[in-house]
Amino acid sequence: MQIDPISTRLSPASVLRSGEGAALPLPTTDALSGATGAGKTFGQFLQDAIREVNEAQLRAADLTTRFATGEPLDVHQVMIASQEAGVMLDLAVQVRNKLLDAYQEILRVNL
Repeated sequence: MQIDPISTRLSPASVLRSGEGAALPLPTTDALSGATGAGKTFGQFLQDAIREVNEAQLRAADLTTRFATGEPLDVHQVMIASQEAGVMLDLAVQVRNKLLDAYQEILRVNL
């Protein structure tokens, strides 16, 4: 029995559609070198990240509702979207906590 390699049967484009599978965009070399991508401020990066978390939450809720109403969806898709949204929200909360801790530390130093 001949076994086909996975790479010939599944291409990344057929597995993941655009915008799926990544919680946050990967940093580019410009972001790593210190340049702000396309002139974005720190606040804009935060707004973009929060918007992505919100979109993931809405997508998970939509898939859950569609699955509950009987649409023919794979239960794996629903669970993955739900878990992805949960992980993104947990990450956003942890980043917020760290930012608040840093802000409070700065306030203590300035006194």
